[in-house]
Amino acid sequence: MNTQFDFNDLFVFDMANNHQGSLEHGLRIIEEVGAVAKHHQVRGVLKFQFRQLDTFIHPDHKTSSSNKHLGRFTSTRLDHPDYKIMFDAIKAQGMLTMCTPFDEESVDLIVAMGFDLIKVASCSAQDWPLLEKMAGSNTPLIFSTGGLTLANIDDLVSFFEHRGCDFAIMHCVSLYPTPGEKCHLNQIDVMRERYPNRVIGWSTHESPDEVLPVAIAVAKGARIFERHVGVTTDTIKLNAYSSTPGQVDTWIGTAKAAMAICGSRTRVIDPEEVNSIDTLRRGIFAKMSIKKGEVIAREQVYFAMPFQTGQVES
Repeated sequence: MNTQFDFNDLFVFDMANNHQGSLEHGLRIIEEVGAVAKHHQVRGVLKFQFRQLDTFIHPDHKTSSSNKHLGRFTSTRLDHPDYKIMFDAIKAQGMLTMCTPFDEESVDLIVAMGFDLIKVASCSAQDWPLLEKMAGSNTPLIFSTGGLTLANIDDLVSFFEHRGCDFAIMHCVSLYPTPGEKCHLNQIDVMRERYPNRVIGWSTHESPDEVLPVAIAVAKGARIFERHVGVTTDTIKLNAYSSTPGQVDTWIGTAKAAMAICGSRTRVIDPEEVNSIDTLRRGIFAKMSIKKGEVIAREQVYFAMPFQTGQVES
């Protein structure tokens, strides 16, 4: 890459299959989530997932399969022109575009459409033919680390660095939903120490009503935040880890509040804080008359508050 992408403070909204195979419903998600991102003035990123189902699914499993995912993939299928319409709607909302490819052909489509970012799913983080394809896309990458050991993550970092890729790393737990005690947010500390030149994020799958983890992730130094998003209707219900626009609003608000509380790494001393401290400082007072030019001894003075402006202080 000739220029480095700024991965800091991205809020990624993964629509996945929550568009339900409906262009109209997908556009509604983009509009409502985009409005929340605009309200909070954050760098919103709307993410798709691409699978070329004609070749992605083995012929023996196209009509029926015991794999729980395939029925959902085929029933929510969208055509490329529909994705292009949604892509343009994301841009119109002022958000960035991201896509997770699950096969090589999808990488070509992502590049042709001009997506801003490519996301490497945890399940693809050791799929080396696909990783080779993504590494050659000349597109900034973010990879998730669900189920990976530190050795696995080291391999990915080395792989992308040797290919000159511009990338960031997401701590992730691939449990849907993720119980609080299994979020393992201390891994953000580990990754920041181990990969100091990379932006570290938090790809979350906890219950959408839980906001404490994102606040802790902010405090740990995560700078990318990802949630699955969708919109409910009379007939459409969301899974246990996808957020409605209202829940996204609370989630972003919590993250921003945590950022404000944490502040910057360079502390600027507030004048009000200085004034507050000054009201508690002690000044030096003379116990007796002291002649001009006389060397002052400790027993000739005492210390007391309040300190007065211009006075010698303790």
